[in-house]
Amino acid sequence: MDSLIKEYCPTVQVLGMASSVREGMDLFQRFSPALIFLDIELGSESGFDLLTQIRNHPYHVIFTTAHERYGVRAIKFSALDYLLKPIQPIELMRAVLKAAELAKLKGSGAQVQHLLKELHTKIGQEKMIAIPQSREIRFLQVSDIVYCLASNNYTTIFLSTGEKLVASRGIYYFDELLQPTGFLRTHQSYLVNTRFIRSIKKEQELELTDLTVIPIAKLKLSEVRKVMLGK
Repeated sequence: MDSLIKEYCPTVQVLGMASSVREGMDLFQRFSPALIFLDIELGSESGFDLLTQIRNHPYHVIFTTAHERYGVRAIKFSALDYLLKPIQPIELMRAVLKAAELAKLKGSGAQVQHLLKELHTKIGQEKMIAIPQSREIRFLQVSDIVYCLASNNYTTIFLSTGEKLVASRGIYYFDELLQPTGFLRTHQSYLVNTRFIRSIKKEQELELTDLTVIPIAKLKLSEVRKVMLGK
């Protein structure tokens, strides 16, 4: 990792490396870094344990992991980045650039705290998701999202308050995150919160509680009927 950063991210100065939570905390207290590359697994410990010990200092974190498993969904819900090993230089450069951009936004310091909260969220508890905007990071209750609409590599998020947010992520990203929380992909361009579905219309359409009409793709019709009608 050290050699990759020096070769591909020359603006990043490596201050030290640690192989345990204790060593990591010692380094953090000594240097107060603006950016941490943190392995989810630190030997027999968890990198998340280090984050719980850091207090009252703004920083950004990029996670590294050999497996897409524990913690990765919480990382995504918090709009933080992670790199899968073996780390590819292009992914490293993108993550560093994104970290620099997020650091400028209002609310970026709350992302790690949101992550730690997500890690302890139990099944059935209300979830929140972080959505970076041009000047801030918004934290939304997932239950307030009515539906998502795809537009190339962007997604417009429609809220129950009538507000709309544009996220610089494709709808496939939100599909993966939100389906386990009660969302249904009805169409290539639409992801709908089933809590807001009022009825299924004969013309292969859904009507929402606010009377918005959402199309159902032919290939998705049987899945929609199974979820909504048990058929």
